Amino acid sequence: MNAGRSETAVPPATHAELSNYLRLSGSTLTTTEAVARAIQHWIEVQNETVAPLQGYQWKCLFLPDQSRVRMHVGEAWHYAEVVGDELMYHGRAVSPRQLTMLIAGDGRNAWRDLWIRRPGEKNWTAASQLRRQLEQQAHRPPTSHMDAMRAVASTMSDTLKTALTLVQHASYHAQEQVERRLPKHRRQEDFMIDDCKAD
Repeated sequence: MNAGRSETAVPPATHAELSNYLRLSGSTLTTTEAVARAIQHWIEVQNETVAPLQGYQWKCLFLPDQSRVRMHVGEAWHYAEVVGDELMYHGRAVSPRQLTMLIAGDGRNAWRDLWIRRPGEKNWTAASQLRRQLEQQAHRPPTSHMDAMRAVASTMSDTLKTALTLVQHASYHAQEQVERRLPKHRRQEDFMIDDCKAD
């Protein structure tokens, strides 16, 4: 569809089917509201499928791609960034612990000394504070059965996203592996041995 052209018409048969469904199901939505929600849902699904979730998993804390990490030592701030699935500092993939050791030497606690700003956030937050928030959310009892179901659904969704990320990562690396037994990667001597076996 042309991005410059605006089409808002719903085919009459589809509109009638939607109106009938809303009436029979007892929904309080108007057809316009239902269409708007369907479009919003479709856009969200498309955005999720277009942009696979990447980022660095630091124990319980997930840092999405393009998150910034900083540490203050002496008079200077030192910065690292999450690029894809790696935490990068001066072109080198590091762990948060390695980052603190490279910047300030041994004896520093990464949770205490690192500050994080995730994409879309304006302010920096101490890593220890983010970890504490996650722990509090994990131990907070649900206030109702619906809250419990939402918490379970959210946890399942996060688990599924993590599993999908791991599968994508493994799939990507599996595709990079070159199969040595394929003819174009075999040595001439290997072909001669196969010829001798065939005789």
